[in-house]
Amino acid sequence: MAKTALALSQRQIKALCLGAAEAGFVAEIFINGTFIRLVPKDAPPSQVYKTPEQLREEELDEELDKWSAKHGYT
Repeated sequence: MAKTALALSQRQIKALCLGAAEAGFVAEIFINGTFIRLVPKDAPPSQVYKTPEQLREEELDEELDKWSAKHGYT
C-alpha cells in the first residue's frame, strides 16, 4: 500500500459510491488508512472482507484464547 495520502475529492467519492450502488455493491472507503473496497450488498458476514488489522486482531484473539485454555484461565 502507498504511504501517501489518498487525494480524492468529495465529487470523486460520491461518484465511486453511486457507481458501486448501481452495480449492487457498497463502497467501503477508509481515507487515512487508504483502502477502498466494494462489498456485495447481500453478502453474508462470512464473505465480507476484513482489513489486515482486523485479521491480525482476530489471530491474536485466537492465540490468547488458546493460551488461556492451556494455562487454566477462563
